[in-house]
Amino acid sequence: MTLTNPMKVVLALVLIALIGLGFWVMDWQKKFNELSSLQTNLQTKKDKYEKAKQAGQDLPKEMARKDELERTLRSLIQEQISPEPASVFVPAYIQEVENLVLYEQKRMRDDNFTVLSLTPGIQTMTKLGGTEEKKPAEGEAAAPAKDAAAAAAAAESEALKGYPTRTFQMSLQGRYTTLIDFLHQLGALKLKRLVTINRIALAPSRESVAGSSPVLSIQMPITAYLWQGGE
Repeated sequence: MTLTNPMKVVLALVLIALIGLGFWVMDWQKKFNELSSLQTNLQTKKDKYEKAKQAGQDLPKEMARKDELERTLRSLIQEQISPEPASVFVPAYIQEVENLVLYEQKRMRDDNFTVLSLTPGIQTMTKLGGTEEKKPAEGEAAAPAKDAAAAAAAAESEALKGYPTRTFQMSLQGRYTTLIDFLHQLGALKLKRLVTINRIALAPSRESVAGSSPVLSIQMPITAYLWQGGE
């Protein structure tokens, strides 16, 4: 069969089209997709760069805002808490806790909510710049609990540093809902002083009655802050 010139032209065009299609499928399409992905990633990086650049420009403003918030916090603390002599720190705190427990008994209608023991520890000072970290001896691994305590001390608010503190080992009993409300009252400065809860251990105090919340035994060390300024 002899091909005419028009047929040769058509066949050549078909072959060229097939070669172009093969090139598209086998090579050019892959590179095109890679190029599109790189362009998308480049745009994402540019957006992140612009956000980081803007954040860097806003850093002085945010630092000034942080300082202002700390000054506001210190002012609020001064408004809520009156200076007190160190000599009345312990008896005043014990009286405050007893009053708050009686308040919770009436508020929550829980006569079981009582203080079983309240033992004050020694007075310590929250240092400016954080608690000094003791490095482990050579070959000695750092204890995870000490690492966690050091991290917590480092994260302590600047507004609370530099004040005398005393940790009270407190044992109570009462219902769970009363305990939760008691903690809310502590957070609302019902004691008129700053306190931090170190940990809470709960255990059943007695057999529960069907249909009522069980009475719990509560171990709760509390660190109380002495507001300086008294004689």
